[in-house]
Amino acid sequence: MRGYSSIIEAQSLWRLMTGAVMFMMLVGCSSLPMPENVVPVLLAVTASPSSPKVDFTPTPLLSKETLVLPVAQISAPEEDQQGAFWQEPAGCRSMEAQSSQTPAEWLAYADALLGWTRPLAKRALPRIWHPQKKETLLSKEGVYAFDVSDVRPRYLIQNALNALHIAGFAAWLRRDAQNGLEILAVPFTRQALEGVWEEYLRAYWLSPTSSPQGERIIPTMKLTPCRWMVDSDLAPNLPAGTMEQAHWELPDWAEAANAYLADTSEQAYRVAFRINWLGDGENEGPRTMCGPLAWSILCDAQSFPPGYGDWSEGPKTFWLPKPSVNGRPWSLFPPKTYLLQRFDEPAGTFDFSRFPLVAGDVLYLYGKGDGFDHVVLVTEVDGQGNVYAVTNRVWVEPELRFAIQRVVLYNAHDPIVGILRNEWAKDRVNGRTGHGGFEVFRWRWRQKQLNGQPLQTTVEVGDTLPLLAMKWRTPPEQIAAANGLTNDTDLPVGMTVQIP
Repeated sequence: MRGYSSIIEAQSLWRLMTGAVMFMMLVGCSSLPMPENVVPVLLAVTASPSSPKVDFTPTPLLSKETLVLPVAQISAPEEDQQGAFWQEPAGCRSMEAQSSQTPAEWLAYADALLGWTRPLAKRALPRIWHPQKKETLLSKEGVYAFDVSDVRPRYLIQNALNALHIAGFAAWLRRDAQNGLEILAVPFTRQALEGVWEEYLRAYWLSPTSSPQGERIIPTMKLTPCRWMVDSDLAPNLPAGTMEQAHWELPDWAEAANAYLADTSEQAYRVAFRINWLGDGENEGPRTMCGPLAWSILCDAQSFPPGYGDWSEGPKTFWLPKPSVNGRPWSLFPPKTYLLQRFDEPAGTFDFSRFPLVAGDVLYLYGKGDGFDHVVLVTEVDGQGNVYAVTNRVWVEPELRFAIQRVVLYNAHDPIVGILRNEWAKDRVNGRTGHGGFEVFRWRWRQKQLNGQPLQTTVEVGDTLPLLAMKWRTPPEQIAAANGLTNDTDLPVGMTVQIP
């Protein structure tokens, strides 16, 4: 979650405003253009989209002589289980197949599911840091650490975590001593549970967001347990989608955006400090906040794809983007999750009947030498054809001031209405944007919704109907009905599923 920094006193606030103004004049989201050679260095900021939380009440580990391994007996409340889906994730194997192999063979299966050119087996480290013992231990008994610092884009790491989970490991993403990324994988075996890594198995099922004490764990998506894990008392019997915190409600971008409105410069600074994309909550400013502001609204509305990705590192991932140069922010997301349209015509003269904007669209507006680049999230469209956004505003004259306002971008019925047609197209004093063309980013599930037509998708490793429902914002009951499935039908990897 984004931390909320303490608010500095009013007198120091204005000192920061004036002291930072010369730097701010050089970057995007402002009234002057950003130099082409300015490429920001991304720093990790801990953040994760807000989502429904599920709490469990674990009991002590129970030993059963006839079972492979003792496990905490955890169950979801009965009222939450009515009408639930009881599927195992796609790719899980049978008890017989799993128990007949060693963790080394499990790892080979994970690599086969993953299909990376440089497999996890070749990323394995000989020694693994144990934070509770404060020492580096040899990799043995099927416990592995994999260096994934070089993996780009970051959403591929979630694929690796999914494959390891399906293969039989409790997989954790963490930072190493050099602040790099590694996956720690602990197999669900008696040896591991009775060894020094037992905490990493005990903590795994406590909740969707639980982690071992003292660890630098990075929040990622955990999956529903495989059936062999449940039958062996290696995992609690939970409905599919519980660990994934699956939800398929449509985002309310307008409601989320209202929390960021600011009428005055002081209020705008306070919002910038609250977003805190630089990590100190004191050096942010409303001139360069367009990207972090869009990220924050998207995050609060729970718009991001399920699982870990570059966007998970916080609002700074949207800071000073430029798709034509560094690919951001679009490159942060799996290409299969969105559609992208590029228009070279100025936004101020573009006929939006050719491509009407809808709530949830993200615009990147290009400026030229006498303007600025800008990131805008469309928050709503009303019955009169007004297309709205909540965005930061900057005025240089008659005095320097800032605000975060709900503005009309354009009106579908009146070509002279809207900030795209007026201030952002004509105001050379306070700055223009969009006259260098623009790009529109749209979630693919949103386009499906607009088309009103079903589409087909392919089941991936770890998928269940609730997880597919979250990816496509379509209730799992509807997906099941469209494909003749029941609530306990398992989905094989590669299966074609119709999304109604």
